[in-house]
Amino acid sequence: MSEPNRMPRDLPRLEAGSDSIHINWPNGRQSRHLYYWLRENCHCSHCTHPDAWERMLDFLAVPLTIAPASISSDEDGVHIQWPPHDATCHGSHYSWTWLDLHRAEGPARLDRKRRARAWPTSKLDKASLSVDYAEAMTGDAGLLRLLSHVDDTGIGFVTGMPVEERTVMALAERIAFIEESHFGRYFRVESKPNAENLAYTPRALLPHNDLGSRRHPPGIQFLHCLVNDATGGESVLVDSIACADELRRADCAAFELLSRCPVTFSSIADDWHIVNRATVIDVDEDGDILGTRCHPALLGPVDIEPERQMDFYRAFRKLLEIATSRELQFRFRLAAGECQVFDNHRIMHARSAFDPASGHRLFEGCYVCRDDFVSRLEVLRRRGRDFRAR
Repeated sequence: MSEPNRMPRDLPRLEAGSDSIHINWPNGRQSRHLYYWLRENCHCSHCTHPDAWERMLDFLAVPLTIAPASISSDEDGVHIQWPPHDATCHGSHYSWTWLDLHRAEGPARLDRKRRARAWPTSKLDKASLSVDYAEAMTGDAGLLRLLSHVDDTGIGFVTGMPVEERTVMALAERIAFIEESHFGRYFRVESKPNAENLAYTPRALLPHNDLGSRRHPPGIQFLHCLVNDATGGESVLVDSIACADELRRADCAAFELLSRCPVTFSSIADDWHIVNRATVIDVDEDGDILGTRCHPALLGPVDIEPERQMDFYRAFRKLLEIATSRELQFRFRLAAGECQVFDNHRIMHARSAFDPASGHRLFEGCYVCRDDFVSRLEVLRRRGRDFRAR
């Protein structure tokens, strides 16, 4: 995302080395920028398309040993002229802001990184996370508030929705394209005979992430309540990050096993056969917890070495015990016209059992890709500012 050029109070100092420039920043930071890296990030019209803002430069046309013909700096940033080579260039300019935002040292990357923080259930309530349907559908401010709730906590609510079939799809499409699955573009959650999914029964559902058997499970989930007259059927949301954090504190070996050892998840029915292997806990290169792929109904058969299976089951049971503990669960009842929106990777959802003889319970749901969700959020946050960072 581009930002207005920020003028340093004191200009950074440059030192030219054999293969890179070193920048000493006024705040005491230091950074190193390889000449090849600078050359392939040139923003001139020969190297970067001015509208698409995609690189046109041919990597293979730039010598790996390239060095500037001249380097200068001023209040606007660093200016470089390159010697003749096989890739035409008008000369390169890099603002101080751009160079600061793209420092590649490990600590700099970690400083820029946005980490999701586990939430305490005592501080969550539907009202503070809710946005009116009309606001979300007609104005960017309302939509931005909804998406920000989901980005911050993994959860948001929409109230005042028409109690009409497929309204949930209109809400989802306000954000991005609907992400289809083997259940189609949308699905109806109600008790029915010959159910092909446990969600279509009145049984209680343990905390889980949807469609864990898919190589790429769906990103953001929408569940719109059309009718909720049955006794029971309380909705439950659980922060996977909080659960995995608690497991790591309580039993580091169990956490390591669930985050490093892939197991099989399978969903098989008359019309589909979807089987994949993945870890239960998803961590990134820094060890930060991203979410879970936890679905007891779709697990296995566990196909890891027999001597490791009992360790896996003990670890998996510990995670489930944490996820089913009341203190980590956000419990509520959706009313007709309300929709819960949550990050299916970060948030596990569940429900209590309900009595279909006591009344009708009908939800409709669909998904959007998390990449598209984040894209929409960032565009709204940009508020029309130029996206082209220089």
